[in-house]
Amino acid sequence: MRSLLITGASGLLGGHLCRQEKAGWQRWGTYHQQTVTTPQAKTLPLDLTAAESIQAVWEQVRPDAVIHTAALSQVGICQRQPDYSYQVNVAGTLALAQRCAQAQIPFIFTSTDLVFDGTAPPYSEGDRPCPINVYGEHKALAEAQILACYPAATICRLPLLVGAATSTAHSFVQPLLRAIAANTSQTLFTDEIRTPAAVNDVVQGLDLILEKAVTGIWHLGGCQRFNRYELGVLIAESFSVPITSLQPGLQASINLATPRPKDVSLNSQKAFDLGYAPQPLATALAAIAQVS
Repeated sequence: MRSLLITGASGLLGGHLCRQEKAGWQRWGTYHQQTVTTPQAKTLPLDLTAAESIQAVWEQVRPDAVIHTAALSQVGICQRQPDYSYQVNVAGTLALAQRCAQAQIPFIFTSTDLVFDGTAPPYSEGDRPCPINVYGEHKALAEAQILACYPAATICRLPLLVGAATSTAHSFVQPLLRAIAANTSQTLFTDEIRTPAAVNDVVQGLDLILEKAVTGIWHLGGCQRFNRYELGVLIAESFSVPITSLQPGLQASINLATPRPKDVSLNSQKAFDLGYAPQPLATALAAIAQVS
């Protein structure tokens, strides 16, 4: 039985990855502050800012492959605490990549569409990163440092994810529905565009990347483009709740504390050709609604 280390089991993607059984693999999931347990994986704590914590996990798991999803992903916190963001998102990531390079095992790093500035979509794997906020900057820096130290590593840039909540994480869906239930007015930008995907589809994509043992940069975006308002309306309709509290607005009309790119739509044709097959978002949301 091979050993697969999945960092970030308390996050949405890492949590769903740990809950998917895969023949031939013993899954290990790590968490930082929120303890996670799941029958499909063994779990243990990991502090990416502490070398001794990384070493302890490495010695216990002795991985045959690593999927690194753990990150400080709240863009506002990264903007306010850039040093901490760097320690988690760059230095901690590089420490894992270096160990994988030494062991010559697969290292799959989940990056983000926010490495782009949003001015020239749709973005393909060969397009040059040009981030406009600290989170995107640090993810782009991590990508470059990973490939410099381990050219056989794999970078998977991900879009906005939607999915069923876990005990420790949620997607864009759940807080939106809570606000609608409370009749709280929400302004959703029509000039902020992405290619969202269901978390279960991205899990399938990452498993495919691992199975095919491909390297380099891959985009795992969804098959459709949505602005935030369109996405909010689709979520509301999928869960049969009113859209009266959802209001369209323009990002350009608001002075945001953290800059956000306007359109980071991903061109994921390379992954589609490999066999990655994200569902239409309406289909994915209908499935989420059935189990929520």
